[in-house]
Amino acid sequence: MAFLATNLVQNILSELGQLEPNFGLFEATGGSATTFVNTNFGNFENPPEQDVFKNYLAIVVRDAGGASASPEGKWAVCSAYADDTFTGTIATVTDAIGSGDTIMLAKQDKFPLSQILFAINRGLESLGDLPLNADTTLTTVNNQTEYSVPVSVKRGLKQVWIDYNDGIPVRVTDMRNELTSGGTASILYLPSTDAGYTVRLVYDGAHPVISAYNSVINEYVHPRVATCISIIKLLEWYNRRDENQDSNSYMLRLEGEYRTKHLPQALSENKIQKPIKSAHFFNKGSKSNTRSRFGGRLAE
Repeated sequence: MAFLATNLVQNILSELGQLEPNFGLFEATGGSATTFVNTNFGNFENPPEQDVFKNYLAIVVRDAGGASASPEGKWAVCSAYADDTFTGTIATVTDAIGSGDTIMLAKQDKFPLSQILFAINRGLESLGDLPLNADTTLTTVNNQTEYSVPVSVKRGLKQVWIDYNDGIPVRVTDMRNELTSGGTASILYLPSTDAGYTVRLVYDGAHPVISAYNSVINEYVHPRVATCISIIKLLEWYNRRDENQDSNSYMLRLEGEYRTKHLPQALSENKIQKPIKSAHFFNKGSKSNTRSRFGGRLAE
C-alpha cells in the first residue's frame, strides 16, 4: 500500500504530541460528509465542552470497512463542536463518516497544516534527487543516433533502456548524454536501430510537490525517513520564530534529537536506493544480442 501525505501528517502530529490527550483518536458512532459524531464522549467523567475542537484538524484515519474507502485519509478543519449531541462540524470530506471510522483530532495552534505540508516538501527536497518513474516519451527513429532528453530528466539521467517489442527491455550502455544550458533539452546519443521502439529513461529527480491528502510519497523514501526529515524542517521553522527563542525549549531539544539521532538511525536502517548510473561512452552501431541478468539484451 502506498505511503500517502495523510499518513505522514498523522505521524508528524502524533510524534509532536498534537493529538488531544483524551479525545484525539476515537471511533465515530456516526456522522456525515460534514460532521463526525461520537456519543461515547458522554461516558467520560469530563466529556469535551462546547466548541473545544474548534480549529482542530480532523483526519479520517481508517474506514471501518477495512477497504480504504473514502473518506479514509481525508482531512478537514473543525469549525464547531456541539457538546449536547457530541457532534463536530467540519469542512466536507465528500463521503459520509460512518460508525466505526477512526478519527484523529489534532491541535493546530503550534503547527498548522499549511506549515506541515511546507515542511514536508522542504524535507523531501533536502534528501536530494530521488528515483522516479522512467520517462517513456522517446521513440527510436530509423538510423537516428541523436535524441532530445526532456529538461526534467537530463540532470538525473541514470540509465537508458529500449523496449524491443519482445516484452524484455534492453539496457543501453553505449550511450552519451550531452548536457546543455539550463532550461533546454540535452542531447542523448544512442546506437542506430530500427524505428518504433520505446526508449525508457531511468532518472533521479526532485520529489513531486506534496499538496493533498492523497499525494504519494516516493516509495524509495522509507516512511520513517520521511517522518524524521519532515519533523526536523517543521521544528526548524517553529524554533526560529521570535516567540520561541528559548534555549531550554522542549521543541528545541527535540529538533536536536531528531537531527542527531532519529534521522541518522532511520537513514542507516533504510537507505535510499538509487539506480546505478550507466557509463557514458558511445560506439555507433546496432543493438546487441547480449542478455542481461534480468533476461534482456544488453548493448555492447
